[in-house]
Amino acid sequence: MGMAASQARFLGLTARKSNVEFQGQQINQARTALTNEVMGLYGQYAKLDVPVAPSKYDYVKTTYSIDSTYENYQLKDFTKITKGDYAGYYSVTLTCDDEIPKAYSKTFKDTVLTAKQDEEGNFNYLHFVIGTNMYTYDAANEKESSLKKITGDYSQYPGLSTIMKNQGLDPADPELNKTYYCFTKDSQSYYVSEDDLKLVDFEKQEDKSMYYGDFTFDYQGIFHKDKEVQAIAALTQDSRGRLTAINVLKCDDDKDLEEKAYSVKVGSDSDEDGYLDAMNRYNYEKDKYEKRVKELNAKIEKIQTEDKALELKLAQLDTEQEALKTEMDAISQTITDTIDKLFDSSK
Repeated sequence: MGMAASQARFLGLTARKSNVEFQGQQINQARTALTNEVMGLYGQYAKLDVPVAPSKYDYVKTTYSIDSTYENYQLKDFTKITKGDYAGYYSVTLTCDDEIPKAYSKTFKDTVLTAKQDEEGNFNYLHFVIGTNMYTYDAANEKESSLKKITGDYSQYPGLSTIMKNQGLDPADPELNKTYYCFTKDSQSYYVSEDDLKLVDFEKQEDKSMYYGDFTFDYQGIFHKDKEVQAIAALTQDSRGRLTAINVLKCDDDKDLEEKAYSVKVGSDSDEDGYLDAMNRYNYEKDKYEKRVKELNAKIEKIQTEDKALELKLAQLDTEQEALKTEMDAISQTITDTIDKLFDSSK
């Protein structure tokens, strides 16, 4: 290679090396910008409020029970009256669990019934086998019968009275002439009317006095319902602001409460509504937090991918720059050697 060609090649390599260095600087600047962007995203991480699940122990409310002998009233809330005849007193809301008798039916499976009737069609013998229990009515020995026959004075059987009212009958009607049979199992009284017994199809059995299958009895259960009454009352509080007594002045919903004073028992109960509201808020904030974290992670992952690509490109440029430097060093040495030879020959 001649002197001119070497110098031209050297100048070309120098320009190319400068271009590679410039590209490297641009890549480093881009990586610096990506680093700053990642640091900004991590800063957003630090500013996120991590949701904390609520504890049931933090949601406890003070309860007030009124010492009434006939109702277990709870004081739900109270508001001071500022105008009118009862200004200075309180409008109070009282609640309790009202137990309402209600007629229900229960079917016993695989019941065995043996029945005998007299000439007039009245049952003089009944024998029920229900599970491992047996209940018998025997007209010849009625006192010893475990199945009781009821022909009148229904009011002395509260459960039967409830059942009869459910059937549209008046237990106090002196002209009512109905017969019922009753047995007690696990402290629960079960009833069946003679009219229902006469509807049993004994004809399908080989022995026309027997029946085998499901059999339904009526019984009185308790239906629980929240009862709420409004009253006007005077309230007494202690030095801590807790109620100690209530004097009911007026209560149209329950006249028995009127003009009576009751002591108040202070207790505590879990505030389920408050806890559920807090849990709903927590779940909402948790979903928002997790969504935001996923968004930040996705952005950081994308930036890291871009940075990795720039890093690989920078490595390629470093390799290219090293090759250019090696070639330039070789050409520079060639030019130097050529100049030295020229000076030696001119001497």
